[in-house]
Amino acid sequence: MVLVGLLGGVIVLLVALLGLFAWRLHGARDGEAVARGRMAALLANDASGLAVWDAGGRLVACNERFREFYPSVTLKRGLEYEDLVRYTATRAVLLIPEQEIGAWIEAHLGHLTQATTEEHRTPDARWIEIRTRPTDQGETLLIYTDVTAAHEAAAAAADVIAGGEEAPADGIASAATAHAADLRMLRDAVTIGREAVSFHAAARDLLRVVAEWGGWDAGTAYLAAAEGDEPLISTGVWHVGERRSLSVTARGAIDACCGDVDDHVLHRAAASAEPTWVAAIAVDPRFSDARRLALRDLRSLCAIPVSVAGQVVAVVELFSRDGVSPDVMRQRLLAEAADQLARVFERERAALVAGAGAGDDART
Repeated sequence: MVLVGLLGGVIVLLVALLGLFAWRLHGARDGEAVARGRMAALLANDASGLAVWDAGGRLVACNERFREFYPSVTLKRGLEYEDLVRYTATRAVLLIPEQEIGAWIEAHLGHLTQATTEEHRTPDARWIEIRTRPTDQGETLLIYTDVTAAHEAAAAAADVIAGGEEAPADGIASAATAHAADLRMLRDAVTIGREAVSFHAAARDLLRVVAEWGGWDAGTAYLAAAEGDEPLISTGVWHVGERRSLSVTARGAIDACCGDVDDHVLHRAAASAEPTWVAAIAVDPRFSDARRLALRDLRSLCAIPVSVAGQVVAVVELFSRDGVSPDVMRQRLLAEAADQLARVFERERAALVAGAGAGDDART
């Protein structure tokens, strides 16, 4: 009987251990599925080239945009990072001075697990921003972004500013001064897009830059809602100029109704990805009653969408107490400046996805 009892106890213990093993296996599979889903969402972004490398320096996955930088290379899972770095430098994927190739390769092999940012020229005269971003589980994101337009705008602005005020007199001089101000604004916007560490910080700095450049009295930013009935949600980020303040109460009222589905001004900007300029808020029929009431102290506004890979992710809105007529050129400049927020949004989203995947791995 004692033997039978012991045998029964062993069987119960084995069943319990098998149940625990099955539970752990199921949890691990669920965690892997979530991580795979997040990785797929990250790689689906085609605005930048993205590649994921494991702790041993081998390729885990990459998106089609990344493959476009290496059209003659088959980027298979397991490819060694060292091989790609050597190919990049020696086959002129990037223009690395011949005398610096060895040092460049050595440096890049050494900082795979570090957060780095650099820009390089390509043989077809593009500028590529290259970022490495390590994750908590030892993997590294390698991100290639074409920043040619932003780089050239910044260079043009620097040239104009360095040239001083040597333009001819009268109207030509005035036009040259205005052009220099436009380029200076774009240069500052590009700097924000390149260096900002968070979307909210970038939005605050960009609102200040464009408001001071364009004479806007205030500005704010909204994020596109991931789900739910309201298309936009307030970030709470504001810039208010010193010339004419906008009270905290007024700002709160504007924030509170930014998701009003009956308001066709913000809805159009979010849905069509096209800027919307309103010269006379009081009489424009596209505003909802709630929005018109919240904006009663203002006369004009311009709403500029921010898009990543064709999808609106945010809207910047600028306000004036004066009547400001639509200006196609200035609207275009505002759109180019606001587009720098897309770069910051994309980087921050990639970091969040990578961090979430690391958290899932740690829990499993």
